[in-house]
Amino acid sequence: MQRSASILGALAAAAALAVTVPASANAANGYLLIDGKRYVDPSGCYELPQDAEVENHTDQPADVYSDGNCEGQVMETIPAGGSSFTDWGYSLRIE
Repeated sequence: MQRSASILGALAAAAALAVTVPASANAANGYLLIDGKRYVDPSGCYELPQDAEVENHTDQPADVYSDGNCEGQVMETIPAGGSSFTDWGYSLRIE
């Protein structure tokens, strides 16, 4: 009886840990390359240098904005697995 209680306790602890440690639910899986700088499992807004080369090696599209802080118009969407030279975009958002 004591052994089965120990096993049940261990299973309950494992289940609780699995529930309380979620994976990166709000991040793209993969990486972005922005002018050679690598961002693993990116999420959020990234400022772009002038004439940036962006490679999207994630499972999500990335939107390029006309202004900094991911404001203004979406000028381009770089699909998952795509790349672009963004000579008119100032920031990029990926979720």
